[in-house]
Amino acid sequence: MRRSRVSHGQPVAAELLYVPRSSVPDLTAIDTPSGTARARAVLRELERLELEGQDRAVELGSARADDARELDRLPGAPVLVVTTRFFTRGRTAALSLATYRADTCRLTFGASGNVEIHHGPERQAS
Repeated sequence: MRRSRVSHGQPVAAELLYVPRSSVPDLTAIDTPSGTARARAVLRELERLELEGQDRAVELGSARADDARELDRLPGAPVLVVTTRFFTRGRTAALSLATYRADTCRLTFGASGNVEIHHGPERQAS
């Protein structure tokens, strides 16, 4: 499933969410053509799972052509790539690969290890 995140009318992230069929075995909507209804049905089923945790990796990268187009940037532009794995019953329930425009977001790392992503106007590096 692919989705875009927008802040203040500006694209800030492109996200790919991979959901193994085994995570939502009773979901018949996963076999229907892609679209908003399918995405909402899959997300509803994921919300019903009792997630045990997640792990997250953050890395610098360069925008691939499809992400650059979606983020209104040139291919190769700097991006932050956040990979999140969600776990349930000892296995991966879903995997999110989010590509953020590096010029519009700030990451904050909390004492608990949580990462918050803040969006705002473009800034210049100091």
